[in-house]
Amino acid sequence: MDSRTRVLEEAMRLFGEQGYAKTTIAEIERAAGLSPGSGALYRHFRSKEELLAEGVRSKIAENAGLLSLLGDMQAVAALPLRERLATLARAGLRRLDEERDLNRIVVRDLAAFPALLEAVREGEMRRIHAAVAQWLRMQAGPGERDWDALAVVLVGAVSHFWLLRDVFGAHPSGLDEDRLVAAFVDLAEGLLQPHGS
Repeated sequence: MDSRTRVLEEAMRLFGEQGYAKTTIAEIERAAGLSPGSGALYRHFRSKEELLAEGVRSKIAENAGLLSLLGDMQAVAALPLRERLATLARAGLRRLDEERDLNRIVVRDLAAFPALLEAVREGEMRRIHAAVAQWLRMQAGPGERDWDALAVVLVGAVSHFWLLRDVFGAHPSGLDEDRLVAAFVDLAEGLLQPHGS
């Protein structure tokens, strides 16, 4: 891995762990294996803000994982609906785990950077909600529902569980991941049934 990539990865990790404002250039340099305080970071990035922007944009670009899984879910189309739904919920939780630092930065720091917040909204959140809504439409039987709104509800349930678990170390209710997934499956399965069933 080249030094620019190391700087980017370590900066995102530190921003996620401590927050953007509390992370110093010297800490990033040290974590990336550069001489702390040497200014070596500036060979790759003009400023800490440029580093944050590049880190956020690169994470958005990498986040095709859940979106590609939704496409790959056709490969598991032969599985029973409940198993497909459990796979979807677990994939969402894994993606949130993999992008822990970005998620923390979005919640804690990006209000101060409206252009980056908008990039996350458009490049990440809207794409995920649209992909989940489309996937739900493909699983549904006859009948019409507001799949866009239902995708927001289902993605929100998984995201909120993950966020509270990240903040507290475990979900404050004591609910574990298996129970969340089971409840998600029950809820989503009910929503996928035709009205009046």
